[in-house]
Amino acid sequence: MEKMKYQLIVLLAWLCTSGLWAQNIDNLWITGSAVPGGIQQLERFPNHQFKFAGTLLPGEVKVMTTAGHDSQTQYLVPRYYQSYVVNNGLAYKLSDNADEPGWIVTFEENRYRFTVDTSTRKLKGELFQPWDELFIVGGCVECGWESYVMLPFKRQKDQLCTWTWTGELREHPENVEPRRFKIMGQNAWDPKQLHPFTQDESPLQTTQLCTGGDDNKWQIPSDGYYRLTVDVFRETLRAEFLGTSADTETAIQQPQRVEDGRNSGVMTPLSPWRGVGGEAWKGSKPKGIYILNGKKVIQK
Repeated sequence: MEKMKYQLIVLLAWLCTSGLWAQNIDNLWITGSAVPGGIQQLERFPNHQFKFAGTLLPGEVKVMTTAGHDSQTQYLVPRYYQSYVVNNGLAYKLSDNADEPGWIVTFEENRYRFTVDTSTRKLKGELFQPWDELFIVGGCVECGWESYVMLPFKRQKDQLCTWTWTGELREHPENVEPRRFKIMGQNAWDPKQLHPFTQDESPLQTTQLCTGGDDNKWQIPSDGYYRLTVDVFRETLRAEFLGTSADTETAIQQPQRVEDGRNSGVMTPLSPWRGVGGEAWKGSKPKGIYILNGKKVIQK
């Protein structure tokens, strides 16, 4: 009998810390005096995680399981007195008492980021420091898997946390994992890395990134030119397939300004022809796809 009691206790403890318990929470919201607008929904990520990235005000953050206060609402309240939202991982408990203290925010800032992990029952938060650089590396990349020769992303103007890379990704049979790649926060292997949540995920299907974690890699679905846009703060990826090298060779070149005395503009054609800017080119150029002032235009 004592042995059975012990096994039951162990089983209950396992259920409380496993994904089986976490699956009961489908969505989370935050409210309180520190939340701009009064209430915001957290972004749901894989692995039973919910994330916030944005602005918080001085005050209190309360995490709850519904979009409003009602009889079904449960609150994820800190287990420790005066717990701050910036922390290295503090345990929480579930409560139906709306008056229990939440998480403390001491000053206003637009780069708060925290994660609620419902499998470990912890909230971990930080003041995010924008990364100084970002690189792509892999078997399908020109540089291969070599450190210190990784290919750099370019930071977007006026967006410290958003980076873009445009180039060719193709299978290199001479490399290990010839169709895979990953993204690094430095021109070496440590300490910052970005991965997909599942191995061999197509970059075209990815929207959310995993910072650190398992060493999963993306796998390209086909050879060609890609544009990758990464937000390291919100942990998102947007990938675009631009086509094969034959029809996208000029798509990744820098736009050129051409003056013709009538209108001016920036145009980069995806076909070999390079035309004048503005409206003057319309109706008078060969059929094809052109980039005009940053937008794709089809000439029929």
